[in-house]
Amino acid sequence: MDLPDVLRDELLVHEGAALGPLTTLGVGGEAPWVVEPRRREELILAVRELHAAGLPFRMLGHGSNLVVSDAGVPEVVIHTRSMKNIYHHGEQEHALRCEAGATLARLVSVAYDMRLSGVEGLIGIPGTVGGAVAGNAGGRELAIGDVLTEVTLVEPDGAVRVVPCTAEDFGYRTSPFRGAVVLDGVVQLRPGERDAIFARMKDTLGAKSATQPLSAASAGCMFRNPPGGSSGRLIDEAGCKGLQVGGAQVSPRHANFIVNAGAAAADDVRRLVVEVQRAVRAASGHDLPLEVEWWGPFDDRTPVVGAP
Repeated sequence: MDLPDVLRDELLVHEGAALGPLTTLGVGGEAPWVVEPRRREELILAVRELHAAGLPFRMLGHGSNLVVSDAGVPEVVIHTRSMKNIYHHGEQEHALRCEAGATLARLVSVAYDMRLSGVEGLIGIPGTVGGAVAGNAGGRELAIGDVLTEVTLVEPDGAVRVVPCTAEDFGYRTSPFRGAVVLDGVVQLRPGERDAIFARMKDTLGAKSATQPLSAASAGCMFRNPPGGSSGRLIDEAGCKGLQVGGAQVSPRHANFIVNAGAAAADDVRRLVVEVQRAVRAASGHDLPLEVEWWGPFDDRTPVVGAP
């Protein structure tokens, strides 16, 4: 596989790039190419030229909510980490336009600096705006779809399309923008006092720190919660908290997190996921579909409910 010359000339390009270090879990093999747009125009260029050349690609932001196969992926990866601008949206009062690569942590911080309230509930979530829009990322208090008013997409031919949206367009980890190339999103906030905003940020982060392994290498919550229930509780009741396969471990702090306890391989994570699912099914009859994405080839002999 070779890249179009214009991408080599205009973008940051990395050949044979290891994907593990680009994810929060820290596992996975290589991609043949990682291209890194720094501006909106470069992302549009990358999408248009890759599509025209018939080269499939994947979008990567902060690398959370993701497990990459030890064999890596055959597709080009577009990494948006350099596209992190956040600024006032001129047509809507108290609204911020956020580029796809801006982290949720940065969004919360910028909103605080601008005395804007409404995204404090996203603190502690290790993702980017682009990935959050695609999966409606959020916590108990808030999902990003609750505050989005429009999303800008890049079509395969490089055309830019602005799509208005409301909270009703989103659901629990569901989004009308899954699989799309997100250029940016607009969040509608409200004015607030900095002390009150900071207090909510502190309370939210404190609650998460008390129950979640925020400092550990993980992909975030591994399994979707059943309606009205908790996957973490089901895993704990099945006796799996602390269970380890190779370098992958069910977090002793929160059972819905699988952490890289040291030199884990993606296959360790895969096998541990299967063991947890089997144990929960035997103990309670519940299936645990995955919340995270899986990239690349995995062992088909050990299917995982919900995996693509």
